[in-house]
Amino acid sequence: MVQSSATDYFRDLYELGADPSLSLEEKIARAITVGRDRLDVSSGLLSHVDDGDYEIIDSTVPSGDYVAGSVHDLDEQWCRHVVGDRRVLAVVDADDSPLRNDRAREATDVRCYVGAPVLVDGETYGTLCFFDETPRETDFTDDERRFVRLLTRWIGYELERERHHRALDRRNERLDEFAGVLAHDLRTPLTSVRGYTELVLESDAISESDAEDLRQVLDATDRMETLISETLALARNDADVGERTPVGLGAVARDAWATVDPETATLVVGSDRELLADDSQLRQLFENLFRNVDEHCGPETTVTVRGTDDGFVVADDGPGLPADVADSTFDGDYDSSRLGLFIVERVVSGHGWQGEVTVDDGTRFTFSGVGTVADPLRS
Repeated sequence: MVQSSATDYFRDLYELGADPSLSLEEKIARAITVGRDRLDVSSGLLSHVDDGDYEIIDSTVPSGDYVAGSVHDLDEQWCRHVVGDRRVLAVVDADDSPLRNDRAREATDVRCYVGAPVLVDGETYGTLCFFDETPRETDFTDDERRFVRLLTRWIGYELERERHHRALDRRNERLDEFAGVLAHDLRTPLTSVRGYTELVLESDAISESDAEDLRQVLDATDRMETLISETLALARNDADVGERTPVGLGAVARDAWATVDPETATLVVGSDRELLADDSQLRQLFENLFRNVDEHCGPETTVTVRGTDDGFVVADDGPGLPADVADSTFDGDYDSSRLGLFIVERVVSGHGWQGEVTVDDGTRFTFSGVGTVADPLRS
């Protein structure tokens, strides 16, 4: 067989990895074929090892032993050396090598073998090996051994990426389920609150003062319904928020502050300006930040909201977020213990902004990439 140059095979691998139309299974199948042809042997396969089992994931063998889907005893395979040593094993002619009496030689017809471990997330997933029932005329060169290592590393990276994508999909599915359950559990008592409030308002036995208080309750239920709908949408979809309008930074912050109504904290608004944003979701961002202050900061805490050249800052002089919470905020991972900050993250990402948290004599949230639509407003 006339072999192509090593450069051709590396180019083939590059093109294979860059082809978005191929599935992972198709990429692996073609990679095994590329390796088999490059090494001038009859067969190649990718295995997965687990608790002594040697499962063939993909293979160029069309029939008989080592077809895809077959399972064997790892102790009877050449690949057990690769799994145990986690390094390349190359045997040109098993019958003329120190491994002539190896149990794999007795259990299989393989005389020529080269294989390497496939690592996924630092753990041995299995092996990639190429073999033949007849010996090679020449030793495996250093370039060929490097080629096998490169091929196994590439397959390991592809498997690792696929595993992470599946984990992300499962996490998103759990998040979607959680969001739906949460919305249902919140809407059920909210409907009761609205129904009883409207019933009492229809009575002639209440004073105008009480009626005004009840109308505020209805306004609050409307706001909660809006929050539930928006939170559900944000949790299920990280897409663009849609239409944006000019909104006053200070006005939205003060409305959110009035809704949360922290008992022992003070709001200060500086460098007010207009931003281009979704008014309701920006208010939701502020409400969650202010609620965090109300629940976790001590008395006499001051919260400062001010505009910047590229966005705005929300800072407090409280005890500061725990380091692990601050470090994980805006990393894209959902944590049910910090739902409020997760909603803040989604509002930010939905607008296409950037967020950053620093903890130093309090907590400072910096939002950039926002821009302004007007000069700073005069107080």
